[in-house]
Amino acid sequence: MDTLIAFLLDNYIWFLVISLILIFALIGYLVDANTPHEKEKNKVTPITPLKEEKKVEVHPSVEVYTSDEFDDPLIKDKNA
Repeated sequence: MDTLIAFLLDNYIWFLVISLILIFALIGYLVDANTPHEKEKNKVTPITPLKEEKKVEVHPSVEVYTSDEFDDPLIKDKNA
């Protein structure tokens, strides 16, 4: 038992280096396993067709302010 402890004390640097390499390899494997690959990124997803828009009903008091002349009051000056 004393020889095993003496061996570990003499060579603890090697055990640290090997342990760090194994830990980094494990982290790299876990990251690679959880990231999507290029084949999955380039998949084409079909576009869903747009729904027809429903006409929005406006309150009569607001309807007065939605005319073309109110939206662009200088339109007559541009055409003159």
